[in-house]
Amino acid sequence: MLTTHSPVIWTSEHDEILLVEIRDGIDEGVTAGLRDVLAWAVDRYEGVVVDLSAATTIDRSGLSVLLQIQERAHLRDSRIHFAEPSTALRAALAALNADEMFEMFSRRSEAMARLRDEGAAAR
Repeated sequence: MLTTHSPVIWTSEHDEILLVEIRDGIDEGVTAGLRDVLAWAVDRYEGVVVDLSAATTIDRSGLSVLLQIQERAHLRDSRIHFAEPSTALRAALAALNADEMFEMFSRRSEAMARLRDEGAAAR
């Protein structure tokens, strides 16, 4: 099931994993909605994959949301992985000195497979 939370944030469920697609820049204009969607996701799903392939920019408010959600997932024993960052997004993260703060997967299928493996190991 594909759900749109805004023109920028889409979600779809894949077994016990939620895929969140961000389809624009991660900036002050979307951070409140993104924070809400990602907080809801890590509270309800064992694993969350955030597809960053269409996210071309990130500002400090967007970076703050990703860091907060990464910490929230850790505290709630949920797992969150980031996948397919665009070249522009990688450059923006590097400009913020944040390119090493997140484990990035080249493909969202790899991130989902890792979450499934981690879930099986935890059981």
